[in-house]
Amino acid sequence: MLGALAAAPLAGALFLWLERRAAAPALPPRLLTGFRFPAALAVGVLLNLGFYGLLFLTTLYFQRHRGWDPLATGLALLPMGALVAAASPLSGRVAARAGTHVPAVAGLLTGAVGLLGWAAVGPHTPYALLVVPLLLTGFGTSFTMPSATIAAMEAAPHEVRGAASGAFNAARQLGSAIGVALFGTLAAASANSAFYAGMRLSAVIAAGCFVCGAILAALSGPAARTMPNPAATDGS
Repeated sequence: MLGALAAAPLAGALFLWLERRAAAPALPPRLLTGFRFPAALAVGVLLNLGFYGLLFLTTLYFQRHRGWDPLATGLALLPMGALVAAASPLSGRVAARAGTHVPAVAGLLTGAVGLLGWAAVGPHTPYALLVVPLLLTGFGTSFTMPSATIAAMEAAPHEVRGAASGAFNAARQLGSAIGVALFGTLAAASANSAFYAGMRLSAVIAAGCFVCGAILAALSGPAARTMPNPAATDGS
């Protein structure tokens, strides 16, 4: 894993070099000019890195260290997804009134608190104490995602929004892969004490990713609110 992480910047630089010379680049270079769209990509990476990385560890925690079967583990994680149906449409309503940065920042900070709650987990932590971190993490992630997606699309020129959508989704998947690999490595030791140490460190890193994402969303927010609607400026 460490070798792959070391090679990633070189691979990324090579990809950008090739894209700048391609006749029809998959990632138009102008998408990466300025601050707003690169910031949106970074938010996508950080959001999925923190959420899916720790979700992977929580599954291991319930099954390998609490001895629960897959069904019991799924039911235990149910509160994390229980608020999706309410949080996603609520995020859209808030974004329509206050701008995409408001629900993105609020959701990321809420999720950070929930993720940090896993830093106190132990082999005998009552499940009732884990419900609050699960709820906060699920609500924060679901509240963030619609606004983060909208912000990424608004930050891209109208004619390359298809490429922007693909780039944003790829950034999210990259974050998921890094999170699972990184947090899985930190908690890979078989001894319980080592697992919990790795899980606590992973929880702190995941919360830090959400906080960094909130900062990026806040810094790119005001411009998103004042950006003109392309439909109002194309002469139609």
